[in-house]
Amino acid sequence: MKRESLAESALSRTGVLLWLGYLLLLSLVVAHAPEHAVTPTYAQASQAWWQHRNLYDLQSVHGFLYLPQSAILYAPFALLPPVPREILWRAVNLVILASALARLARLLPRPSRSFVLLSLLTIPASLASARNGQTNLPLTGVILHGFLEASNARWDRATVWLLLGLVYKPIAIVPYLLAGVLFPRLRWSLLSGTVLLLALPWLFAPPAFVHEEYHLFWQKFLLSGQPHEPSFSDLSGLLDTLRIPLDPSWLLGCRALSALLTLLLARLALRCDRSHATLALSGLAAAYLMLFNPRTEANSYILLAPSTAAFALWELALGRRASAAALIAITLGFGSSSYGPIHGWTNLWFQPLLALISFGYLSLRCLRPLPAANPAAVPSPSGRESG
Repeated sequence: MKRESLAESALSRTGVLLWLGYLLLLSLVVAHAPEHAVTPTYAQASQAWWQHRNLYDLQSVHGFLYLPQSAILYAPFALLPPVPREILWRAVNLVILASALARLARLLPRPSRSFVLLSLLTIPASLASARNGQTNLPLTGVILHGFLEASNARWDRATVWLLLGLVYKPIAIVPYLLAGVLFPRLRWSLLSGTVLLLALPWLFAPPAFVHEEYHLFWQKFLLSGQPHEPSFSDLSGLLDTLRIPLDPSWLLGCRALSALLTLLLARLALRCDRSHATLALSGLAAAYLMLFNPRTEANSYILLAPSTAAFALWELALGRRASAAALIAITLGFGSSSYGPIHGWTNLWFQPLLALISFGYLSLRCLRPLPAANPAAVPSPSGRESG
């Protein structure tokens, strides 16, 4: 027992050191070229907010695409010089993601060991977003935290995480709505929290300015949802690459039917195994977003990696090596945008294809939950069983 405790402690330190090493590597890269990032857009929007200037450019589908609250959230970072700002921003994002993975690992056999393995499987899919400073990293973490809290009936905490997701990216409306439908006792907390969140900007700016920015945000939101560019890695990108163009009306129908299917599967997952439902709920929400958000970038697939990686470890713990290997390959495939020339060969079609396969697997798991795992079947990071 003492030996096992020491081994778990050593693995916990290994997991922490892994993320610290990742942060150190990112810091060196960012210090060398701090301008190679999307964060200047956040900084400019934050500065514009406090100067009561317009945040949104309606002449382009790009630029600042987020709620005014996002500009407020970024204010402490915008005050810093470029290099410290970039490093601190990534440090906070990595803490949110790593802490979510640590909590997710507690749902698996041998949590410390699972945390190390989850981290090793998830980090490759995070590389591009981490390098660019995109909000995909913290968004992945807050969605996991939100579903974990909701599954444990901690409604106020779940509300905070889900609302923070909306601040990071408006696409977090998908897990927000999914949680609100699945957990009736969460609704009042979510509704009251949303009212407070929407009222927040009026504390920091004149009413007329806030009203105008909300109006412009909505216009920008509608504009950015129609990019008319064959450069996004959603279902349309896959079909266009295969030369199977889908009429927008058909795509809208697929989106609606898939939303209903996602909700039905999520209900089944919650009913069959509430304690482990986070694995399925976060995966279903992410898979839906990856396939049907018209602005899904190759960097966005970090959102789907933790759920797929967690199921891979669970399959491995059950001794199902073929299934585990397939899920590990899918998880690593989500990071293909960071693998040099591989990105050029796989751009637009490969990741959505993997998302479709992942959605199929998640559907099976919702219909037929995995049985309890055998902890002894989970290998150590070195490939040897621990004593």
